Amino acid sequence: MHKTQSFTLNKIGRDFVVGDIHGCFKLLTYLLKKTDFNKSADRIFSVGDLIDRGPDSIDVMDWLQEPWFHSVRGNHEQMLIDCVSGNGDIARHSRNGGAWLYELPSIFQQKLSDTLQNLPLIIEVELTNGRTIGIVHAEAPLIHNNDTWQNAKDAITGRLGETYERLALEKALYARNKIENQDEALIQGINQVYVGHSTVSSVTCLGNAVYIDTGCSFDDGALTIIELNTQANISVSMCTV
Repeated sequence: MHKTQSFTLNKIGRDFVVGDIHGCFKLLTYLLKKTDFNKSADRIFSVGDLIDRGPDSIDVMDWLQEPWFHSVRGNHEQMLIDCVSGNGDIARHSRNGGAWLYELPSIFQQKLSDTLQNLPLIIEVELTNGRTIGIVHAEAPLIHNNDTWQNAKDAITGRLGETYERLALEKALYARNKIENQDEALIQGINQVYVGHSTVSSVTCLGNAVYIDTGCSFDDGALTIIELNTQANISVSMCTV
């Protein structure tokens, strides 16, 4: 069964969401300095794809141990999990930035896989004024056109059966239907949903879905962070550090 995770209102600090990091944790560190991130009060949530392509993928374990850093699972985490379990395509993973993994001892590969497999597929965060936002890697896993955010959670956690769970997992990790169709339909039952996976030149809204993967790890890309209550965003380009 795949899990979701909910976070109550942060009463002492700020909450941020960050786009696909892809092993560029030094760039994320720079961003946190720019936002005056307070590790004792603030929290940061990631839309997944923490690893591959960038130079610091090995640091993912350290970040995931921080009590203020939280992430959903992305398709690159899923590729690692599948390959370590013997069910994935190692050559494909390597071509997509995962070659670093196979230079590591098998015992550490397994430790990484176990940690990443424990990541939720969906995160919810309570904000001020009674608002709640959702975070999922690629797209809200809505199986039917009239599905709500609650239906998506029920599907991903297996409450609607194995078939729907499998479909929901595929959508959550890989789907691009909404952005390819420029679908402005609102996702019912949630105020906003933050996603990555599909690269955009700047933060892009479709209905109440917010796309924040601005191409980190690509030469012309950037890493973007958004303060959830104010919607203020900061981007830093790959050439910054």
